[in-house]
Amino acid sequence: MLRSRALGLVVALSASGCGNEIVLGDTAMALPETPGGAGSSAGSGGSASAAGGSAAAGSAAAGAAPTPIPAPGELVWSTDHEVGDWSDWERGGMFYGGEYEWGAVNAYVDIGVGRDGSNGVVVDINTNSRGEPSSGGRLYRRIEAGPAYYRAWFRLEDAHSVSDWWSIFLFHARDDSLSLDNDVSLWDVRVVDRASGGGMALQFFDHDLMQGTLAGRKGDIVDREWFELEAYLDYRPPNATRLAIWLNGTQLFDMKGLHTAAQTNVFWSIGNGAARLDPADSTLDLDDAAIHKASAP
Repeated sequence: MLRSRALGLVVALSASGCGNEIVLGDTAMALPETPGGAGSSAGSGGSASAAGGSAAAGSAAAGAAPTPIPAPGELVWSTDHEVGDWSDWERGGMFYGGEYEWGAVNAYVDIGVGRDGSNGVVVDINTNSRGEPSSGGRLYRRIEAGPAYYRAWFRLEDAHSVSDWWSIFLFHARDDSLSLDNDVSLWDVRVVDRASGGGMALQFFDHDLMQGTLAGRKGDIVDREWFELEAYLDYRPPNATRLAIWLNGTQLFDMKGLHTAAQTNVFWSIGNGAARLDPADSTLDLDDAAIHKASAP
């Protein structure tokens, strides 16, 4: 997909009543810290940002009354990977879901790597493979026709420094051929490293704006510990999409008025995809993924 190189432009603004420092560009360098707080599916560029304050980051104007998000409702799809393969993800054929890889990757279901010592998914990548700008392996399902929740559990085997980008949870679109050669990345949850004190944090990245946002220290994660990511997506192109993200039940982001061209084939994807990590070899474990329709208002 089309990629822009680093712009190196830093913009300070206020969103949802908290100060956000947003970096526009293509390279996820170490993140600046904010006083008082911490803020192509087969390859994509990125940027870094930091957000302070206690409220979840979002696009609503300061002081505006938030529109309630409906609770999760009917379970429409899930997997615990106990079948030992990708068959749950592939249910219905590639129109509905599956698995894809690029670059130097080894993705498989293994015994004993799941959250309770049962089956889980392992995605090993090498971001220093000769001739490959990035590497990754992902699992995907088509999004629901209406508002819905998408969740899964993750564990990073090691911390890494990120010189370019590292994405583990995203939404992307394809044309009617469903070819990954024509995919369009929409929104990611990325892993970035902090400038001071080390550690890793989760970042929301909007590909339309080429802009990333953090949610303060509550978005921090550590290696070798399971964490759950959950997203509420109400897809309403071109200018009214809402996407909220939770980490272990704590809301990090509530992004409203997201822009994208109307896409016929939009998918939720999870997995390990990155460019220029240090160390170059990265392992991500996955387990217990599910999709729920949102409850009626």
